[in-house]
Amino acid sequence: MLNNSDIGIFTLSLLIALIMLFGIVLYRWAMRRRMARLRATDNHLPFVHNSTRKLSAEESAALTEYLEYLESQVSDNALRETIKASLTPYSDSVYTFEAPITSLPDEKNSGKHRHYVHGIEIYIEPEWSDYIKGVNQIELVKTQTTPFILTLNGHELVDFIHLKRSTGEHDGSEHHSIHKKNDGNENVELIRLRKETEAESALRPKKKLLASLIVAASGWLFFCSLVSPIELLPWLVIVAVLTLCVGLWYMFRHTPKPPQYNIHCLRGVPKRWGLFGESDSGLLTNISVGTIDLVYPQYWQPYVGYDLDHKTNIDIYLNRYVVKQGKFLSLHNESTLFPLYHWGKNLVLAASSLLVILLLLSAIPLKLPLELTKAWFKNPASLSVSSPEELQAANVKIGDHLTIRGSGMCSLPSVYRSEAIYPFMPFDCTQMYWGASDLPELPSSEVIENAIELLYTVDHQLNPLNNLEDRNHPELAKSAERSGMTLMEDFPDIVIKTDKLCKDPDDCRRLKASLLSLANEKEWRELVKKSHQHPEQHLDLFVRPAIADTLRAQVNTLVSTFFYSQTHQAAQALYNKPTGGFYLLSDNNQKQMLSKEEISSLLNPDLPPDSLYNNTAIKQWFELKRLSSRLMNVPFTASGIVIGIEPIENQTMQITLHSESSLISFWRYLGASLLFIVMAASLLYNSVLMLVRMRKNALRTPQIQSYYDRCFAKSFRQKVQHS
Repeated sequence: MLNNSDIGIFTLSLLIALIMLFGIVLYRWAMRRRMARLRATDNHLPFVHNSTRKLSAEESAALTEYLEYLESQVSDNALRETIKASLTPYSDSVYTFEAPITSLPDEKNSGKHRHYVHGIEIYIEPEWSDYIKGVNQIELVKTQTTPFILTLNGHELVDFIHLKRSTGEHDGSEHHSIHKKNDGNENVELIRLRKETEAESALRPKKKLLASLIVAASGWLFFCSLVSPIELLPWLVIVAVLTLCVGLWYMFRHTPKPPQYNIHCLRGVPKRWGLFGESDSGLLTNISVGTIDLVYPQYWQPYVGYDLDHKTNIDIYLNRYVVKQGKFLSLHNESTLFPLYHWGKNLVLAASSLLVILLLLSAIPLKLPLELTKAWFKNPASLSVSSPEELQAANVKIGDHLTIRGSGMCSLPSVYRSEAIYPFMPFDCTQMYWGASDLPELPSSEVIENAIELLYTVDHQLNPLNNLEDRNHPELAKSAERSGMTLMEDFPDIVIKTDKLCKDPDDCRRLKASLLSLANEKEWRELVKKSHQHPEQHLDLFVRPAIADTLRAQVNTLVSTFFYSQTHQAAQALYNKPTGGFYLLSDNNQKQMLSKEEISSLLNPDLPPDSLYNNTAIKQWFELKRLSSRLMNVPFTASGIVIGIEPIENQTMQITLHSESSLISFWRYLGASLLFIVMAASLLYNSVLMLVRMRKNALRTPQIQSYYDRCFAKSFRQKVQHS
C-alpha cells in the first residue's frame, strides 16, 4: 500500500502525462500556424529587411505609366493582362538594400536576359542592364509575382519615365529597350532552372545538433533530480522527462523535406583565366564560363581539365559552386555512391554521456544503487518485526522494506556532527541499539552525593532565616541577623562534609584554608579530628556577611567543579558499546526513531534543544540522569528500505535503513543505476558510431577520386578505340 507521499507523486506522474499531451497539441497547432503563415507569405523576400520607406505618389504614378507603356508594346490582350497582373504592386512599401545581381540568358527569348538576386528573379528595365555592377544599390517594390526595381545604382524609374515622355520614345523603342547588348556572354546559355536533388541536399550539414543538445540537457536534469531535495525531485523529473521527449521527438521525427536550393543548368565553354581569377588555395576558382567564375570541390582538381575549352553542361548554385559538370563529375552521384556521414550529433551525445557518468561517479556511490537495483528485480520482501528474535530469523536482505517496533537504547555517537541537532544530548536517537546485552549502567556518583550534602548544609547554615523552627537557637539567629552577623550553628558538620568531598589533601585548598581560618586552627587533619570527636555538640560560630558570602561562593564553585567532572565521567561511561543485538541506523541522520509523544515528554522546556552542556553543572547532572533512565530502554519505531547489512564490533549486526518514501527511494537508487547504464551505453554507442563515421568520411575522398579515375580512364579508352 502506498503512503500519502507516494500518492502525491503518482498524481504528479499523471500531471506529467497531461502536460506532455498538451505540449504535443500545442506544438501541432503552432506548426499549422507556421505553415499557414509561410503559405501566406510566399512572396517574402529574405534580402529586403534592411530598410523600408513608403511609395511616393510620384513613384506610384510613374510605375502605373510604365505598366501602361509595357502594355502598349504588346499586341496580345491576354499577355497584356498577364503583365499587369504580374507587375502591379500589392504593397506601398519600398525596400532598399545592397546585393549582387546575376544575369543569365533567357532560353525562350534569344538576346534577352533574366535577372536574379539570391536566387529570386526580379524585373529590371532592359535599358538598365548596362548599369549592373558587382554590388548594386537597389530599391524595389513587391508585386504579385516578380519584384520590380524602382531604382538601380542611382537610376530611377521616375527619371526614366520623364526622359521617355520628353523625348517621345514611348512608341517604337521596344527593340532598343528589350534587347540587351552583347556583353561577351555569347558562350554560355541557360538551359533550365531546377531544384537540387535530395542526394545533393544530403551533403549539407544536418540540423540535428539542437535535438542532441536537448537530449543531453535531459540527462543532466535526471542527474540533478537524483541529488536534489525531496521538494524539488518531482519537478526536476517532470522537466527532464519533457525535455527528453522533446529531444527524442526532434531527433527521430519524420524530417520535413529540407528547402531545396535553385540550381542553374548552363551550357557553355569553361575557360581557365590564370592569374585573373579569384585566388583561393582551397578551391579551383580560376575557371569561368562566360563571366561566371566557377567554384569547384577541391578533390575535383585533377578532372576539371578534361572539359576545358569544350562546350559542356554545367550545373551551379547561385553562389557559383559547381554541382555537376560534364558526363562524370556529379555531386548527386557522389552522394548516392559514397554517402557523407554526419557525426556531430554523436559527438554531442557522447560528450554529454561522459559528463553525466563523471558526475554520477563523483557524487553518488554506485555500488549501493546497483545492488538495490539487482535486489528489486528479485521481488524484495516487506517485513515487520517486534522482537530481535524475529529480526534474526527473518533473514533480511538488501532491498527489503523493514518495519521494526520495540524498545531499545539510543546510541551515543563517538563524534558529533557540527551541522546536526541533538535534542537528547549526549544521546542520538536517529541510531538505536536493539536486543543488545551489557548495556551501560545508569549514571551514579558518591562524589555527587557528597557535594550535594555539602552544598545543602552550607546553604542551610548561611541563611539564618531559613527554617527557623529547625534551628537549635532561633532567637539567637534572629539577634545575629539584626546585628549584621550570620550564625553558623553546626560548623563541624561543614568541616566533616568538606573532608568527605575533598579526600585528596590537594583538593579544595581555598575552602580548607577558609575553614581553618574560621576555626582558628593550623592543620586540616587536626580540625577534622576535633569535628569528629564531638559531633553531637553543635558549635555556634558568628561570621560577618562578607565572610559568609565568600564561603558560599567558594562552596558553589567547588561543587560546580565536581558536578562538571562527574557529569563528563558518567557520560563517558555510557559510551561503552553494548554486546550483540542489532545496531539500527537511519541514513537520514535527522529523523528520530521515537514517536512524537515520546519526544514531547523527553524535551525539557528549561533546557536548550541543541546541547546538554550549555547549562549549569547541577542541571547537567540531573538532566543526564533523567535522559539515561528513559533513553536506555525507550520504545521506538524504525521503518525504511534496507540499504546496508554488516557486522560491527562486539558481535553486533548493523542495519542501515533508508527512511524516505518507497517510490522516492526507488527513483534515487534504481534511477541512478539506470541512468549510469543508459549513459554508459550511449557513450559506447555514440563513440563507436562517431569513430566509424569519421573513418568512412576520411576514406570517402580517395574512394571518389578512384571512382573518377576509372570513369575517365574508361572514357579515354573508348575514344581511342573509336578513333
